[in-house]
Amino acid sequence: MTDHYADYEALRPVGEATRMPDRELGTHFDAQNNGRSIAGYPAEAQQREANCPSCGTSIPPGQPKCRFCLTLDPSDEQHHSDTELSLLHVVHLFVESTTYYGAVAKGAAAARLLATNESDPAVDECQLIYDFDEEPAAQVTDAWPALSPALRVASKRGEEVLAVARERTTWGSTAHSATEHATYFYDESGSAIRDQAHLSTLLESADDDGWLVPAIALQHSPVETRSESQEHQIPTKRSLQCRECGRETTHRVSEFEESADSGWSGQPICECTLCGAPCFGPDPRASQ
Repeated sequence: MTDHYADYEALRPVGEATRMPDRELGTHFDAQNNGRSIAGYPAEAQQREANCPSCGTSIPPGQPKCRFCLTLDPSDEQHHSDTELSLLHVVHLFVESTTYYGAVAKGAAAARLLATNESDPAVDECQLIYDFDEEPAAQVTDAWPALSPALRVASKRGEEVLAVARERTTWGSTAHSATEHATYFYDESGSAIRDQAHLSTLLESADDDGWLVPAIALQHSPVETRSESQEHQIPTKRSLQCRECGRETTHRVSEFEESADSGWSGQPICECTLCGAPCFGPDPRASQ
């Protein structure tokens, strides 16, 4: 059984209830005791630097993730106990506004619509850069000329970000490549902008009032629990290409037909983890 509250514990203030040593108190203790370390806790120089499993940035030893990834809406994990949120990439919400805060407000509304209207099955959650208390990891920010909470398209930075996002977008198709999600623009309704002519029309209509509001796109990835790995002695997931959304993704076996009867009840044996489309076929154990 996985610990779905690890991120909560990592964000708690360090106190008597924590299982981790207080680094600040330890520093003062070492200074007062000529560099001696507490028994049971290795000296700082002996500890190895670790990397965040979500974004790869360097983190202190003993910390499960960087503080930016720890704040990726951990409350939603309660409703998806069999999945975990993973970072897809940065997306840009194109909105029209006369003010900075108006653009942020419209961007927040567009992010909520993107996560709920299922216009892009690959995106399960969407959070604005503006909403994060921590700076995004370097692996996220280094990929863009600028990653401000909102950028006016008519500005120099806005034009640079627009050009990079345009270059990375795969235009003219609702299907993505098997290994990469290539949609970077979404409008105020949360719908994907996959046509260059549509984007050009929006830019011309907004004129100097067009804004790009960057956000982090997240998707739910299945989590294999210890009980599942002990229960099934055969592979319970494999990579397939979904007929509905066109993406190659991990499919998880839902249920096996245990009956030897020739009649088949029609229970799907697996489903797409992105769009939920069922997949029918023979028992995977038949190929073992």
